[in-house]
Amino acid sequence: MPKNNKRGLGRGIEALFQENKEQNDKNNKKNNIFDNLPIELIKPNPLQPRKSFDKELLEQLADSIKDKGVLQPIIVKEIKGKEKAWQIIAGERRWRAAQIAGLHEIPAHIKNIKDEEVAIIALIENIQRENLSAIDEAKGYKKVMEKFSITHEELSNTMHRSRAYISNFIRLLSLPKDVQKLLEEKKINVGQARPLIGNPNSLSLAKVIISKKLNVRQVEELLKVGSIAKSKNKKELDINILNLEKEIEASSGLKTSIEDKNGKGKITFTYKNLDQLDELIDKIKS
Repeated sequence: MPKNNKRGLGRGIEALFQENKEQNDKNNKKNNIFDNLPIELIKPNPLQPRKSFDKELLEQLADSIKDKGVLQPIIVKEIKGKEKAWQIIAGERRWRAAQIAGLHEIPAHIKNIKDEEVAIIALIENIQRENLSAIDEAKGYKKVMEKFSITHEELSNTMHRSRAYISNFIRLLSLPKDVQKLLEEKKINVGQARPLIGNPNSLSLAKVIISKKLNVRQVEELLKVGSIAKSKNKKELDINILNLEKEIEASSGLKTSIEDKNGKGKITFTYKNLDQLDELIDKIKS
């Protein structure tokens, strides 16, 4: 991506809109038009972070549109290489609800902006207007970063989020799909899910969190207690193995090492000369 684009993103969303405003001022007629557009000639944004739309909420919005019309125009851009075709920048919910309401046209604000700006605006609009699921938000951040080759730092500046906030959300995508689904369905929240990242039993723990309605602090305590219990069991096992090693060393006269994992493993004897080896073989045979 050209360097000037990355610098614009890095300076923040105000810089992004300011650059677009300056361009609009130069060619206002082309870049800043309000019109009623045929709904069937408008396409959704492929970089739209929201992957699911609540059917009931869309029906409610459609009823409102039937009663009062579309009160706020959607924002679109012309699709390059296609005559009379537009892509949604912001307002896909209104566009979908207008179709349910039976409208053939929808008021639109036509703007000429760059693809990376479209992606960022769509992400911001969805976060501000109606809470995205944590997973959709995380996927949105990741998609923008990968498609436009921008860093965590640049995206955090643009989104007015801390770098840690962006990174923590993207890390949620490392959770198993079943746990991600629980987040998408909002059965657990980000605070409850974050401690589960990297835990091999994350799904089982998530089910415990839901069934017992644990808050974030209780989740952290649950994982802490489980870690202590695991550590304690390992220490007890180590003591038993050490005692067994000493008994075998006393009987065989050779240094003995036992490696055990879930009841399976190996015993290693260390001998200093062939005489010690012969003695060990004789004891095993006898």
